Amino acid sequence: MDSDNSGNAYCTGKANESIIKHRHRWRRVRFNVESLNKLTGGGLPARGIIELAGDAGSGKTQLALHLALVSQIAHVQQNDPIAMQSCGVVYICTEHPFPSKRLIQMETSLGREFPSIVRGALSDAIFVEHLYDPSTLEQCISERLPVLLENNPIGLLVIDSITAVYGDAEQNYVDRAHSFRRIVQTIHRLQDRYDFATVCTNQVRSVVDESTLDDGLIVPALGLAWSSLVHMRLQLTRTIGDHRSCRLLFSPTAATGEASFQITSAGISDLNH
Repeated sequence: MDSDNSGNAYCTGKANESIIKHRHRWRRVRFNVESLNKLTGGGLPARGIIELAGDAGSGKTQLALHLALVSQIAHVQQNDPIAMQSCGVVYICTEHPFPSKRLIQMETSLGREFPSIVRGALSDAIFVEHLYDPSTLEQCISERLPVLLENNPIGLLVIDSITAVYGDAEQNYVDRAHSFRRIVQTIHRLQDRYDFATVCTNQVRSVVDESTLDDGLIVPALGLAWSSLVHMRLQLTRTIGDHRSCRLLFSPTAATGEASFQITSAGISDLNH
């Protein structure tokens, strides 16, 4: 039994051997924001579905753009050969044009922090797709994404947002649940083969308490059919000015908690940055 301080305490010899052999499975995408790294236990895992939920203006897209950039410079922070194997990003937009001007603004700011990175190198490695309905999303994930991955290794897939694709109240809920599962199962298979993290942004809705008629309870949209497929859920809220709160609602590898960060013209950073 392994009882050292490496984080693998109580592992059998063979389990520890598997962890070492398949290190890429436990790779994490760090935020380059200390409060968020600490909240998530070291960053976002490269397996499962990570959800960024929040209302309009809470910073979901801003944080997704930030991750699209910093996920590519993980090797700069960690000096880790495993991190260097994953580089590009696939960014799927479903409800608004891709905010390229904002991305360049954030990339320029990161360039000052990491001067060794060639200008434009990060944004040039982001593959952008626009689509607006479930069938097109399924086709993109099951047919087009594997073709791209064969020749273009990526470290992150972003779907911004999952709500816009499936939020139609006229949809058949059973069909929608089956579509959720097909997409997530395909992503899991591709993650095992190509090693990338997956982030989906999600809107929120207000739930009325029947006993008090209070609509103050805010929960992520799309219900239990989607929620049961989410690996880690982060919920963002706007507090004061450019300050944002991020709550970790559940994760198999980190305790629930809350952290604060800010969104400025330069991008995402800690409050005391």
